[in-house]
Amino acid sequence: MTAEAGDRDVRRMAETLVHRGPDASGFWNADGAHLGHRRLSIIDLETGDQPMVGDSGCVIVHNGEIYNYRELRAELEAKGDRFRTHSDTEVLLKAFERFGEDCLEKLVGMFAFAVWDPGRRRLFLARDRLGKKPLFYYQGRRFFAFASEIKALLTLDAVRRDAAPDCRALSDFLSLGYVLTPKTAFSNIHQLPAAHSAEYRVNSHTFTTREYWHLEDHVKAPREVFDDNTRDRFGALLDDAVRIRLRADVPLGGFLSGGVDSSSVVAAIARQPVQDLRTFCVGFREESYDETPYAQMAADHLGVELSVLDHDVFEEDALPGLVWHTDEPFADNSMVPTYLLNRSTTNHVRVALSGDGADEILAGYPTYRADALYRFYRHVPGGAQRAAAWLARRLLRPSYGKVSWDFKARQFLASHGLSRAKAHYWWRVIFSEREKARLMGPDLIRACEGYSPFDTFDAWFGRVEGASFLDRTLFVDIKTWLQDDILVKVDRMSMANSLEVRSPFLDHRLVEFCARLPTAAKIDGRRQKVILKDRMRGRLPRQILARAKRGFNAPTRRLGRNRINRDVAGSLFNPDFRLDPKTEDVTFKSFSLAILDIWLGLFAEYQHSGNWK
Repeated sequence: MTAEAGDRDVRRMAETLVHRGPDASGFWNADGAHLGHRRLSIIDLETGDQPMVGDSGCVIVHNGEIYNYRELRAELEAKGDRFRTHSDTEVLLKAFERFGEDCLEKLVGMFAFAVWDPGRRRLFLARDRLGKKPLFYYQGRRFFAFASEIKALLTLDAVRRDAAPDCRALSDFLSLGYVLTPKTAFSNIHQLPAAHSAEYRVNSHTFTTREYWHLEDHVKAPREVFDDNTRDRFGALLDDAVRIRLRADVPLGGFLSGGVDSSSVVAAIARQPVQDLRTFCVGFREESYDETPYAQMAADHLGVELSVLDHDVFEEDALPGLVWHTDEPFADNSMVPTYLLNRSTTNHVRVALSGDGADEILAGYPTYRADALYRFYRHVPGGAQRAAAWLARRLLRPSYGKVSWDFKARQFLASHGLSRAKAHYWWRVIFSEREKARLMGPDLIRACEGYSPFDTFDAWFGRVEGASFLDRTLFVDIKTWLQDDILVKVDRMSMANSLEVRSPFLDHRLVEFCARLPTAAKIDGRRQKVILKDRMRGRLPRQILARAKRGFNAPTRRLGRNRINRDVAGSLFNPDFRLDPKTEDVTFKSFSLAILDIWLGLFAEYQHSGNWK
């Protein structure tokens, strides 16, 4: 490849990511290496542009924020380093030049970055511990490319030539509504897992990865004593996580749904010297989905301004735009209100703090209570379990409320005969294996023979053998649901609107601390997220602390479909498969089919024209 062709390719890749960085662009190339960057300016608006070249000749491109950059800068200055900018990116580059890949242990932040080391002819890449920022790559025989989103890689001729759907990724999607890392929906594109670094050596054309952070060490560590001192330490960690995430040179606000998580973050912000704090939430006219009364209650209690987006209009013809932003099939229907919330918020601020992650580190989801109940239910005679599941299918009619009791009852009773680990996986399954066998076409069935998405979950369960079952499920959910669903939604929907979202509960220091907490600090009888609610007693209204988990789902049934379009089904799917919305709640299934149908159309157009649009 000529230097001109490489420069042209990188500029085209960067242009597809203008939504991630509308404020500036930069390009660098030398000796066959080409780097490009789009910048969303948050810290050091004047001198922080990238790619950035260090004193050693190393060149960095960085996506995200290093929240402890001030402390790390002071450490480096004490060792003799001098700085030309006030950006966190220069701190990261100098930390890499001084400490090498060991610099990762010093970082508190969300990041995906790459450093080209010309002296050693190698490219070093790394992704943050929880996977808040993405990093995708393609490796050819003598060619390597990476990007923050798949669509940038899809502009490359080398990628298009052998692009094909990854059948196992499609199986993941049908089961879960998302694709499990390191797969993507494209067989020739992969994702670097969270908490991993990688190295590509140009001379040998070899690519190797390394896991640099092991959460399982904390999951299997001795339990903390649950007392007032532990509550204080938890509170101090949360307050510090919020404090360092308030560092920005642009307007900043917070999401406030009225739930415990976002309200706790806003309560922590309100204790910091932040002027005129604005908060944002989404309202629904359908009562079971609307949380604005609680958001207003929290805002009034904390003395902050609340802006409410009245969400009732999101037409189906807008859905392809969301699929374009996710690049692969992704069926978390809360991405709809998340997108709209971010779109409204970015009109007022450039950074927003959210409550994401609290449920995964402190057992906030109803699925953990279902696990506890299933521990006893699995001892009920099999015949009685099968009879209960049959009666539920025949007698329970869908109410289409927000994760309604009838939906949860049918899902729970359909778990009969499963192991505890398989039941935990089952709570979030969209299409069962039997349904998938009817929906999948012959080519997809053959390609997935012997594969089950549960295999990934089972492997993560094996990493924490010997820990309590609750701690094992939390670990598994962090490595799957959080990384590949929640954080994908947060990143893509915020970046689609050029908004940076920061999640204090996912500060790795807090995650490690919570992994060592005993069960009583997370679930105690009917109470969940116990230590957080204890800490917020007196800071938040009692009505909010007593609320059950509601989630951020949207009434998206009207956006769904009952089948795959025959024109795009091909040999991968059966277009005669039908859903019956009268006999079961098909909210998640029909939304998944709509997303899949749109994605298949996008992929067919890409194969035909080479354009992902």
